[in-house]
Amino acid sequence: MSNVKMLVDVVNEVKKEAPDDVPNWSSKLAEAKVNLQNQIAKGRVLPKIEMHPLENLAFNYSVQRDVRPGHVMNIMKKFDPRVCGVVSAVRLSSGPTLYIFDGQHRAVALALLGKKEIQVAVVDTDEPAFDAEAFEIVNDSGILRAGTEEIHRCLLHRYKMGETETERVATAHAVQKIFDECEIDLEPKRVRKSTGKCGPNKHYFSHFDYAYKGIKMAGEQGLKDALTAIRVVYGDEEGGEINQGLFIGLMKQYQMGAEAKRLSRLPEDWMLKMLMSLREVCPSATLIHTATKKQWQHANGVGWDAPVAMGHMLKETYQIEQPDSFEPSYMPNVTLKLDEGDIAPDSEAQTAFNKYVK
Repeated sequence: MSNVKMLVDVVNEVKKEAPDDVPNWSSKLAEAKVNLQNQIAKGRVLPKIEMHPLENLAFNYSVQRDVRPGHVMNIMKKFDPRVCGVVSAVRLSSGPTLYIFDGQHRAVALALLGKKEIQVAVVDTDEPAFDAEAFEIVNDSGILRAGTEEIHRCLLHRYKMGETETERVATAHAVQKIFDECEIDLEPKRVRKSTGKCGPNKHYFSHFDYAYKGIKMAGEQGLKDALTAIRVVYGDEEGGEINQGLFIGLMKQYQMGAEAKRLSRLPEDWMLKMLMSLREVCPSATLIHTATKKQWQHANGVGWDAPVAMGHMLKETYQIEQPDSFEPSYMPNVTLKLDEGDIAPDSEAQTAFNKYVK
C-alpha cells in the first residue's frame, strides 16, 4: 500500500478529523481566515526569494540567540544542498541590510562551506521590531518538530529503499520487525485514537524511545520476550496498551542479568513467570506503574529512575511471591521496601501493594 497522499486529500482529512482533535475548531478557523485577509489588506504577503551576497546579511543579537559552533558543525557534517532550507530575513525601508530571523546557523554553515551568496526569503517592512516578532513566532508557536514516530517512519523508509548499513536505519528495521512478529502496533496514542490511521493489531506500544532503548539493553530476543510476556499476562489493559513501565522493568532485569552473566541460569520463560506472580499482587499494569513511582520515592526520598525502580519492583514482588524459585537480578543497596511492608501512604501504592501492607 502506498504511503503517498496528495495535499488536497490530506487537507480533507484534516477538515474531517480536526473538530474532534481541536476544541472550537470551526470558530478558530474562521478567525484565522479573517486574520489572513486583514494581513493581506495591510500589504503583508508571502516573502520574495532572492539571492544575496554575504555582505548584505546581518544578525541582530538583541533578537537572535548566540551562534552555537556545535550546531553549525552538525549542519555541515550532514550537509546536503538539496535539503537546505531558505534563510529568512527582514529588510527595512531605511537601508539595504537584511536581518536574519530564521536560519542563522544555516547561513553561517553556508559561508564556512564557501558560499559567497545565499538564497533568502525577504520580508520588506517598515516595522522596526518585525525581526523580533518573527523570531518569536518561528521559535515558539511556529515550530512542530518531528516526533520519534515520524523519525522511525523515515528510518524504515530508508531501509526499504536499500540503506541497510546505517546503524539507526538497521535498528529501526529490527525494532519494527519484532513488533510485527509480536502483533503489536508501534504507534503514538494520538494515532491509536484515529480509526483511519491506527494499526490493525489488538495491542499497541506508544513509547518509541523505550522501544529503541529496549533493543539496546536486551537485544532482539529480549525485546521479543518482554513484549510477548506483557501481552500474555497484562494484555487486557485499556485500549490494548503494552505498559511501558513493565516493559522497561523487564529490559532492566535483562540488562542486569546479562551484566552479571547469569541469564543462562534463568528459565527461558522467566519474564512470563515474573509477570504472572506480579499479577497475583495487582491485576492492573497501569496502577502498578504509578504505584511503583510512589513507592520508590517513599523508600528512597529521591526522584525515580524508571528502569531501576520497575526492575527492582519486579525483583521484590517475585521473591516475595515465589521465595523458592529463581533469584531475579538486582543492584546492590537498591530497595523499594516491599518486603518490609513499608508501603507509601499514597492511595495508588496502598491499592497496588495492599497485599504487603502491614
